[in-house]
Amino acid sequence: GYRPNLAARQLAGGKTSRVAVVVPDITNPYFSEFVQEVQQSARRFSESVLVADSEQSARGEIDAVESLAPNVDGLIVSSPVAALAAVRDAADGRPIVYVNRRGRGVAAVHVDQGAIVRLAVDHLRSLGHDRIGVVRGPAAFWSAEERSRIAGELGVAQLGPAGPTFEGGLDLIDDIVDGGFTAVATFNDVTAFGVLNGAAARGIDVPDDLSVVGSDNIPFSAMSNPPLTTVDGRARAVGREAHELLKSLLAGDSSSTVVVDPGLIVRSSTGGTS
Repeated sequence: GYRPNLAARQLAGGKTSRVAVVVPDITNPYFSEFVQEVQQSARRFSESVLVADSEQSARGEIDAVESLAPNVDGLIVSSPVAALAAVRDAADGRPIVYVNRRGRGVAAVHVDQGAIVRLAVDHLRSLGHDRIGVVRGPAAFWSAEERSRIAGELGVAQLGPAGPTFEGGLDLIDDIVDGGFTAVATFNDVTAFGVLNGAAARGIDVPDDLSVVGSDNIPFSAMSNPPLTTVDGRARAVGREAHELLKSLLAGDSSSTVVVDPGLIVRSSTGGTS
C-alpha cells in the first residue's frame, strides 16, 4: 500500500515525477488518444501528466511551455508551430520531445508524412481515379508542408490550405465540385467529416460520385456515414514512443528521431470509378 510522496521526492532529488504534454487541439480525438497513451506510459513510472492546449498558436505554445516547465521534468510538444529555438528557450533547460515536427539535433517522434500521402493516393489510383485532390493543412504545420511536397512529387492536385476542422472540410466542397475531382485525400479525419457533410448537402454520393480518404483513424471514422477510409496515424504508438524517448533523455541519452509508419484502413467512403 506504499504511495510515494512526490513533494518529498522533489525536495530530495530535484525531480517532480511529472511530465507535460502540449497539443494543438485537445478536442481532436487524435490528440485525446495520444495524450491518453502518454498518460498510460507515464503511469508505469508513477509519473503524472500535465496537459495544455496551445490552440494551434505559436504564442499559445510558448506560454504553455513557460508555465509548465518549472513544474515538470520534461515536455512533449505535439505539432508545434513556434520556432523550435523559441520552444527550447521557454523550456528553460528541460528536455523536450517534439511530435510531428522534425529538426536538426532535437528529439522527435513523427509519423511518416510522405507515406500518408502515398498510401492515400495509391489507393485512389488503384480504384481508377485520376482526378485526385490532396487537401493541404495549415501552412504553419510541418506535417502539412511535408505532405504538400510529396503530393507535388506525385503530380497530384492540391486543395486548400484548409483548417484541420469540420468547418475547414465543409468549406472545401465548392472547390472539389468546381475542380471536377472524383477523389479527395484530406489532412485529417475531422476535415473529411466536413467534406462528407458538404457532399451530402450538395447531393453528391460518396463513394459513387466522390471518394474520400481521411487521415488519423480516430474512433469516429468507423462511425461516419459512410464509414471513412483513412490512413491510420497510430496516435497511441506515437504517444508511447514520445514518452519512452523523453525517459531516455531524462536518463542522459542523446537526442534521436523515431519514425512511426502509418497504415491504410479501407472502409466504404472510397470506391471505383464507373
